[in-house]
Amino acid sequence: MINITHLTAGYGNHPVLSGLNLHMKAGKITAVIGPNGSGKSKLIKCLARQLPRMGGEILVCGKSIDSYAPKDYAKRVSYLKQTRDVPMISAESLVLHGRFPHMGFPRKYTDEDRAWAKKAMQRVGIWDLHHKELSELSGGECQKVYLAMVLAQDTDLLLLDEPTAYLDVSHQLEFLRLLRELRGEGKTIVSILHDINGALQISDFLCVMNRGQAAFFGTPAELLDSKIIDKVFCVEPASVTIGESLFLTFPLSL
Repeated sequence: MINITHLTAGYGNHPVLSGLNLHMKAGKITAVIGPNGSGKSKLIKCLARQLPRMGGEILVCGKSIDSYAPKDYAKRVSYLKQTRDVPMISAESLVLHGRFPHMGFPRKYTDEDRAWAKKAMQRVGIWDLHHKELSELSGGECQKVYLAMVLAQDTDLLLLDEPTAYLDVSHQLEFLRLLRELRGEGKTIVSILHDINGALQISDFLCVMNRGQAAFFGTPAELLDSKIIDKVFCVEPASVTIGESLFLTFPLSL
């Protein structure tokens, strides 16, 4: 699905990603984790064509991302940014923005577009807020509206930069379950997550970023065996088994 070869990217003459090589499989969840400033968001931005490359190549479905027309790429790839504006529009209006790639001219919403928006909002549990202005909503509610917009776009590949930000623990778990459902429907998901245990539970593969490089790429079991968390985060986690699931705990030493 995604092949990254010798990727170098950054701002001006200052690369943040350097010589990155990755292969992400179709129909799988790849969680991207790593310390602050390690290059996680830059990687997602490159995949979303939001950050120019200094070198290297990115292929999506066997084609260079540069070869796609903007509308065609938006039909294939959706992107949830890390920082999001709060425009003075209703929640439903924002979700309908996800339908732009599917619209012709004149740009008018069809009954199908509105049905997609409603379905997406129902799926994340916010249809009752569809008429409200975004400025009236809490941070967590706004986050769900943006998530619904991504779902309404109906792409095969979802790029998510901290999708659980602003969500309380119950809604974080709810969203992680939604990612599993989407994978079951054949979606390919690349998501930045700060909750390492959440990433371990829902991902097929994990990419650990550190200093602009992929310090590790593999399965959750391989990650736990590698001890890379200790090295990259400079912590010494302990593992705890609950049922069939393995979790990491991070003892606080004062």
